[in-house]
Amino acid sequence: MVYVSSTHYEDAYRRIADTAATTAGASVLLFVSMDADALCALRILTSLFKRDSIAHKIVPVSNYAEITSMNQTLAQNQQIKSIVFLNCGAQTDVQDFVTLRDDLVVMVIDSHRPFNLYNVFWHEQVQCLDDGDVEKNMGELREAFEDIEFGDSSSGEDSDESEDEGSDQDNESRIGHKRGSSEMLGDLAKNDRQRRKRKTDLDPESFMRMQQQKAERRDARAAHQQMIQAYYAQGSYYGQSCAISTLMLAEQLGHPPSLDTVWWAVVGATSQHVLQHIDSDGYAEVVRRMRDLVRRVCPTASTTRLNIDGNARSSNTSESALGSSATVTSSSQALLDSQLGLPGQPDDPPQRENIDPFNPYLEMIPEDEDEGYLRARAGAASNGEAGLLTSSKNIEQSVAISESTELKFLLLRHWSLTNAMQYSPYVATRLGTWSSKGRSRLDLLVAKLGLSRAEAQAPFLHLDPELKLQLYRKMHAIGADYNMADSLYAGFVRDYGWRKSRVSASDMVLAILALLQKDAWAGEYESIHISTSGFFAAYDSLSQFDILRAGLHGAQHLQRLVVGQGISMLERQAVKTLRVFRLAILGELESSSHVFGSPFALRQLALFLMQTLRERSKSAHARLPFIIAGPIAQETSEVDKLMVLGITPMDYPLVRPHMDAPFNRSTYAGESRNHFGIVFEQVASEVGAEAKQGFFDSSVMEIRRSDMSAFVDKLRRHL
Repeated sequence: MVYVSSTHYEDAYRRIADTAATTAGASVLLFVSMDADALCALRILTSLFKRDSIAHKIVPVSNYAEITSMNQTLAQNQQIKSIVFLNCGAQTDVQDFVTLRDDLVVMVIDSHRPFNLYNVFWHEQVQCLDDGDVEKNMGELREAFEDIEFGDSSSGEDSDESEDEGSDQDNESRIGHKRGSSEMLGDLAKNDRQRRKRKTDLDPESFMRMQQQKAERRDARAAHQQMIQAYYAQGSYYGQSCAISTLMLAEQLGHPPSLDTVWWAVVGATSQHVLQHIDSDGYAEVVRRMRDLVRRVCPTASTTRLNIDGNARSSNTSESALGSSATVTSSSQALLDSQLGLPGQPDDPPQRENIDPFNPYLEMIPEDEDEGYLRARAGAASNGEAGLLTSSKNIEQSVAISESTELKFLLLRHWSLTNAMQYSPYVATRLGTWSSKGRSRLDLLVAKLGLSRAEAQAPFLHLDPELKLQLYRKMHAIGADYNMADSLYAGFVRDYGWRKSRVSASDMVLAILALLQKDAWAGEYESIHISTSGFFAAYDSLSQFDILRAGLHGAQHLQRLVVGQGISMLERQAVKTLRVFRLAILGELESSSHVFGSPFALRQLALFLMQTLRERSKSAHARLPFIIAGPIAQETSEVDKLMVLGITPMDYPLVRPHMDAPFNRSTYAGESRNHFGIVFEQVASEVGAEAKQGFFDSSVMEIRRSDMSAFVDKLRRHL
């Protein structure tokens, strides 16, 4: 078994630790994908390495070509004994871009799916951490793979029953050899010689029996090949967050979860929700698991729960209000009810009294129990001084994590309510805030929420706590009237102490993504000085609030660009609706086109456009997949290239072979699949386009602008 089950992650880590003990220098090489989930996983994993005194080197990468370029250095550096892939490496055979020396150990922690079967079933040097899907759903697939790779492949030649006697030993000898190695080729040649030696004259009855067995064998192999092809053809999707996987690894090693490690796992998992990599049920599962960990590390932290119906809690009213959302499923609905404080939740922790839900660490102490206050009042020099003491409070400065009910208004705690709504794709796509009619509807909504124009435009942090509480209650009550019945969702926030605003996990994800792209916006902010590269600035933001604050400013700037660019394209009708997909291509002269050379910014723009058109389209076109292309900034080459990204809606119906097969099930993505990675490769090959795949997200591709027209034309016929 070369995959590592979810209950034995520590076995893979101990192999790395054992090899590191024999080396004086840095023995571990970390290839880290440039995304929020990988950064959070890196933080957790490096904390383990530091505890165990394991020297390591971090290499940020954005595609497999960059990993391949390191292979020559790796092959020459005998000091490197272990390689760890964080959120990369699972979908492509590791042997294709890394030379596996006999003394090299590889660990793959990746949320991209499907796995390359050679990584999980072939070589014991490559250890893929399984989130449970391999062990639970891929038993038949493993049998098919081992039959194709290790079984008897001589179905078209003469053979007899004696061949099967040693087949198990032959299979065992092949597992563990590198594909194409001299050892494996020698084994195959030896088996062929033995097979020819066993050939004898057979009587007619034995000959007919042998032919029947060969036919059955061919049929079985053909069925197994079809199963493997169906597994790869299902399309790409996402599994367990690699930040959660590394946190599980830390627990199995006996390191109890800390405030930081739990928060990093929360942020990493939330990034999948923000980027729509997992469905609502998958996110509900994530929040359940994280909620238990949060309560362990912050047992005294209160949960921001809202009594949506005001003074009275009516389950009928609450259920009807939340149940009107078509996108909230039963499991995520129950989770949201528990966050909102609705009845019927037996696992709700006991609530403390006298707690302000928006400043839960401001707790009143009765005067007759506050010994410090009583001593101070007894020694007060005047009644006035005593009166000042009467209003004193025992305030606990907190850096805890809390469960919270979040609104789908981006960066709300760091913006005004007006800006948070205007630049949130969730609100903008439903109200059409770029038009005068949409802005009027937004103003009417704000008025119904009980806020004046001045209050809505003021920093949300400075609003009266009662107004904030009222905002959540009223949004729940009237959201359905504005097609926003599911505007509330369960999440987490973290306090950073005095003079620092609370930060939600989703806001932190946006800040990290902004820092990863900081070269596109940092120059426009003279007050922001970040000396490190985008990757390490994002890495530092997970522990340094000043850098995080800069990332939040950058996230605001990028969100303005995304919404502004999207509105501009909608007004110019730059999005084409074809029969089977929608297409948008950014022009070279777009003012912000340089920003969208990153897959993350391009994805955010595509999601905005896709959601907007979905809200305003006929039912036949509402759930069409979306393809977007943006120019790539070429510093060293004059070749004009486009980055192409394909997105499939989470509820897009895909008909694929072996639909009922266990390997088609996913804990976090459900039945959602993105098939563009396979289609892009096939179409580019057919039209002879100069294209490059190899990004960790298989639905991303680079292509020459001159080849784009032929590519789209063929793609339209192919789908």
